[in-house]
Amino acid sequence: MNTKKIVGAALVGFSLLTGGILTAMSVKVIDQGHAGVVYNRSTGIEKETLGQGWHLVSPFKRVTAYPISTETVKVDKFSVQTKDGKPLTVSLSYDYMNDAEKLPKIYNKFKGQAPDVIENGWLQTRLKKATLNVFSNYSVLEVFQHQGEINGSIEKEFRKMVDTTGFLVDSVTLEAPKPDANTAKAIQGVVDAQQNLEKAEIEKKQATINAEKAIEEARGKAEANEIIKKSLTPEIVEIKKIEKWDGKLPQVSGEANPMIQVK
Repeated sequence: MNTKKIVGAALVGFSLLTGGILTAMSVKVIDQGHAGVVYNRSTGIEKETLGQGWHLVSPFKRVTAYPISTETVKVDKFSVQTKDGKPLTVSLSYDYMNDAEKLPKIYNKFKGQAPDVIENGWLQTRLKKATLNVFSNYSVLEVFQHQGEINGSIEKEFRKMVDTTGFLVDSVTLEAPKPDANTAKAIQGVVDAQQNLEKAEIEKKQATINAEKAIEEARGKAEANEIIKKSLTPEIVEIKKIEKWDGKLPQVSGEANPMIQVK
């Protein structure tokens, strides 16, 4: 009798212990902004995903969580070539999320890989390809003149590459590309030449303005003199002479009388 009780108690204890272990193993936590894809070893991927919070899941199922709110991913620096064959080092980051409705498809395509593995592998490869494609359409000088345009083109092409798979790209951020020493020196030389040319053009325009101003002033003076000349009638000339006369009569040398005959 005692033996049966002992055996029964042992079985109950073992069952409770096993149940506790299984229960602990079956609790899955889905973080905020994520959703979990459930893989059933007997039936495959389940259509319904798990929302954020605590979930009791069979120990025979595997749950992989994917971000469904915006995540920022930094991409390691890599090299690109411009249309004229100049090497540049670029660094990018992108904001994205997984399409919640396509999570089972994503899980199946990537065989249950974790999000960071996909980000550092498949997604990074696509972003680099988009970047290489865009930079190949610009010369090294155009790159620094149209960086915003290039950023937009990379974002557009990257989004097109990954959207149908279930990755929703919010934005791509391209930092200022860095040329090597030789390329930087060549760029600076061109920039200096352009600045000198612009300075010369400005000086030329200023000289033209000054010359035109001088011509206008001279033309104005000439026109004024012409008007004055035309307005000087013989009568006015005589009046001007009288206005300038100091009242003294002209004298003839050796004679005391003025040179005026009185009749």
